[in-house]
Amino acid sequence: GYAIKTSDLAAAKVVYEQCTNKDEFLLDYCIVGKVYAGDEKIDENLDTNDVRSAIYVTTGAVVPNGFDAVIPIEDTAILHDYNDSSSDVLKMKIVPSKVSSILNETKPWTWIRKIGSDVAAESIVLSKGEKIRPVHLALLAQLGAPLDVLQVKTLPRIGVLSTGNELVDAYESSKLKSNQLGKIPDANRPLLLSQLGAYGNCAPTDLGIVTDDDGIDAISSRLNQILWGNDETEGIDVLVATGGISMGEKDIMERVFVRGMGGKVHFGRMNMKPGKPTTFITIDKDHSRKLVFALPGNPVSASVCCELLVRPCLELLHNGVDIDEIGRQTGPNFEDESTMREAVKYVVENANVHEEVVASITSDIKLDMGRPEYHRVTLNRKPIDNNSGQYIYQATSTGQQRSSIVLSLRNADGLMMLPRGGPMGCGSTVAKKGESFPVFMFSKISSSIGSGTKFKDSSHRPILDYNNDHVHNKREKLMVGVVICLSEKDRGKKDVLPDELGSRIV
Repeated sequence: GYAIKTSDLAAAKVVYEQCTNKDEFLLDYCIVGKVYAGDEKIDENLDTNDVRSAIYVTTGAVVPNGFDAVIPIEDTAILHDYNDSSSDVLKMKIVPSKVSSILNETKPWTWIRKIGSDVAAESIVLSKGEKIRPVHLALLAQLGAPLDVLQVKTLPRIGVLSTGNELVDAYESSKLKSNQLGKIPDANRPLLLSQLGAYGNCAPTDLGIVTDDDGIDAISSRLNQILWGNDETEGIDVLVATGGISMGEKDIMERVFVRGMGGKVHFGRMNMKPGKPTTFITIDKDHSRKLVFALPGNPVSASVCCELLVRPCLELLHNGVDIDEIGRQTGPNFEDESTMREAVKYVVENANVHEEVVASITSDIKLDMGRPEYHRVTLNRKPIDNNSGQYIYQATSTGQQRSSIVLSLRNADGLMMLPRGGPMGCGSTVAKKGESFPVFMFSKISSSIGSGTKFKDSSHRPILDYNNDHVHNKREKLMVGVVICLSEKDRGKKDVLPDELGSRIV
């Protein structure tokens, strides 16, 4: 366009308003110079005091001092019939159809972006602890921040290991033979490595496959080296292993982690479906701690448990905790046992977990009589009516939920938390069409900082609560019967009194 001085327009407007034939009014300018984007030197002597002057400027160019508005080039035309033998100056004019709008609407700074106008001084464009997204890099670059020295946290290093004699490496196609009796492709590592990589809060590493026949000592030695590293390798922070953790004769991984590596089991069974055998272990050495998630071998169980347990853990590891804020909430003396308990409680309650929505199911779903279930569902957003602009979510089961059926994860948007059925659960055997349950989302609804759901506000805590009144089955009192079984030999002993023993147990 052309940079002009709005003060020139005031005088021209007076003449224009007095003109009887406005179509013949000529609003012209002498073009006294050109400035291109990227020009480092601007001639400040481009102005002419006796005539209206304009400077051709490209988008992104610096507007010379004294000029305070820009007229778009499409509103102008070069005066080819202008001829001044005493000067090489060209002239341009405002096209007749735009004269009125230019005179009346062009104000100081029209079509000019002031320096610093995009981001106000003292604005925070990236907060401490915020995950860097593409827009942040653009903002930092725009503000002149040196991207090559930006301080970021190191991503937690997480290794993914599969176990079992039956597994064939899916990455080695030459080993995949059709109809190979007793062998199956290892679907867990490709699934979990991709899943973990998509979280953006860790650096996953493929640790391959170990077989049951490798033995406890050999597996322990290998994993110790992987966990702690050496002079050449850095080690990992978290280990995710699948398979070998249940109750079978060949399920040796708990013995590997505890007996072979000195780990401590914090829990070894979970009241959930899928994922019952899931075990969590910590291994300490030289004031350092490694975390181990031993997940079931079925791929769906492994994926769901990774989503529900490993992902929030990695979020906490990567984001860290604000010690100062914890101190303000619980007191600064962390050596005090009660203060430490409160501090841990505060960290857990404020940990980021899955965002969730409440959705109504589109068909009946049979409830599991033994455990609460994380049911894979697809979501559909449906308007409540045509005029309100409000929506509800509807959830549809992805089909057969057996833990080996990876197809149940395909197209799933999240995990619907269904209660345990039967008299020991919610009292019902079926979740009826139209009933609503929380769904933990695989993907975040919003990626802005602070937008996530905190554990204290989520549906994870009241996991057995069921919001449909007609299936509540809460007991005020639970009666426990005690039966003492003694052998004939025990009955003859004076120090064994059934009545007294029963009383002590009660």
